[in-house]
Amino acid sequence: MKKKLRIGLYVIAVVFFLILLWSTWSFNFFNASDPEITPDPGLFGYYLDSYDASRKAFRTVAREYTDGKYGLKAVLTTIPVPTKSDTDLSVDVLYIPALNVKKRLLVLSSGVHGVEGFVGSAIQRMFLKEMLTPALLDSTGILIIHSMNPYGFKNVRRVTENNVDLNRNSSTDKALYATVNEGYPKLSHLINPETKVNTRSMGNVFFHVKALSNILSASMKTLRQAILQGQYSYPKGLYYGGGDFEPQIKAIAKEVKKTLNDYPLVLNIDLHTGYGERGVLHLFPNPIEDKNIRAMVQNVFKGRKIDWGDSDDFYTVTGDFTGFLGSLKTGGVYLPMVFEYGTLNSQTTLGSIKSLHVTALENQGFHHGYASPENEARVKKEFIEMYNPSSPAWRTKIMKDTKELLGQVMENFSKM
Repeated sequence: MKKKLRIGLYVIAVVFFLILLWSTWSFNFFNASDPEITPDPGLFGYYLDSYDASRKAFRTVAREYTDGKYGLKAVLTTIPVPTKSDTDLSVDVLYIPALNVKKRLLVLSSGVHGVEGFVGSAIQRMFLKEMLTPALLDSTGILIIHSMNPYGFKNVRRVTENNVDLNRNSSTDKALYATVNEGYPKLSHLINPETKVNTRSMGNVFFHVKALSNILSASMKTLRQAILQGQYSYPKGLYYGGGDFEPQIKAIAKEVKKTLNDYPLVLNIDLHTGYGERGVLHLFPNPIEDKNIRAMVQNVFKGRKIDWGDSDDFYTVTGDFTGFLGSLKTGGVYLPMVFEYGTLNSQTTLGSIKSLHVTALENQGFHHGYASPENEARVKKEFIEMYNPSSPAWRTKIMKDTKELLGQVMENFSKM
């Protein structure tokens, strides 16, 4: 009996050691799987280190078009986004009309999740600087929406000042905010603890064990859907969709509706980071039921893998931004697409748990504080790395792959 007890205690000690090892390692593996590519300053140089610098750079590039580049009559509109803490936040919208006939419109949007705006802004400026030509603009208009969530961008958060996830808030119908996510309350205790953040606490050391136990009792797909779909009952919780339209949602609807309806064919590409294999550009439209629309999307992205929502790791969301823009268009054809740049291998079970843990810790720290400055620094470092990796190799590959794909997309789109 004593021998069995000793063996049992030994096993427990080994498991506990491995958990501690995982906890330490897991906070420091962001660069472990960087792509093998030579960093190119001409590409990763588009990345800037703040919202203010990114907005200034975007406006500078935009003014090349408003000042008459290619003889265009482009318009740059600034939409103020008022908050209690900052009076200088805005969504900036650049509209470049087609030179001759208005056949099709590309909408390139970024920063719906604020912290993802670093990458989105870099891509938008690269697109404007390096990819637009008179031939492409002959019958194609361009609408660039820069930094939909400037508060989150400036303060390095995913959400707005009201803790609202804009990609669960975007709608023209307030009925959205009465949506009930039945699975979320069962997991709220796991992802929304109401204590100060201590990354060495037992709850955090054993976070992945608790998450795995939930996976075993349900499934990864079920859990991912329950957590990420969006919820409207926990104002301080993760993925809160709000109780009303956020200010920029109403403002952007008013600003872009006419432009969307000036063109019979619209393609929206919304730029996001975080989900998926590190260094890989994933294509994620929310499920498209119309077979004709789906076929047109396939033609635009011909030869590229599109995740249509039939894989085990896919999830759908309520109040998504691409669906919202589509609802503003009356008549014609609207094609939605999300570019998702993977950072943490979150398509795997361990990567997904790690991603959720970092996101939960940042949210917990914002609302309930940190046990120490070291805890705060650690969590914030991991959080921004998850959405805006500092690796020059990662940044180079993302820009290179995006430039190649957008070139193909614009060629295919111009033939429709």
